[in-house]
Amino acid sequence: MKNYLSLYKEYNNRYYYMPFSVYTTLYDLYMFITNDYHPDDPKLFTEETKFFNIIYIYNDINNKLAYIGLHHDDENHELFQDDSPELVDYVNETNSCKISVDNFQEFIQNWRQIKKELPAFAIIYRDDKDWVHCQGFQLKEDMEQFIQDAQQIVN
Repeated sequence: MKNYLSLYKEYNNRYYYMPFSVYTTLYDLYMFITNDYHPDDPKLFTEETKFFNIIYIYNDINNKLAYIGLHHDDENHELFQDDSPELVDYVNETNSCKISVDNFQEFIQNWRQIKKELPAFAIIYRDDKDWVHCQGFQLKEDMEQFIQDAQQIVN
């Protein structure tokens, strides 16, 4: 496991990231799927850039990769404009969540299953092959053990 984002379910059946979580670009993916994702958007991966409330998606169409990130371009947190050419030069793996289109499709199916079953805890994580996954847990201890076991495999 390269990195992860731990989540807990609140009374409103929404998932929130655990306090004191270390920032990872998986947070950007989490923000997108919980705030701006619409499954019926036919242009999600067909346009080079898409802008949402606080999220952008830059699509590397030739390689079928998406870069999902928070929608600001400098230390003053000024937003990119929809026609901003700087976005292409800005995005990379350290400031955006890089995910293949195939991986996103698999991920979102698993996320829907989590939202259907509503376990008390969930984790979004990137494996050693650079794929992003999610998994639900009824107990916090089980999630923590999963993280510990996965990190020992990598190390």
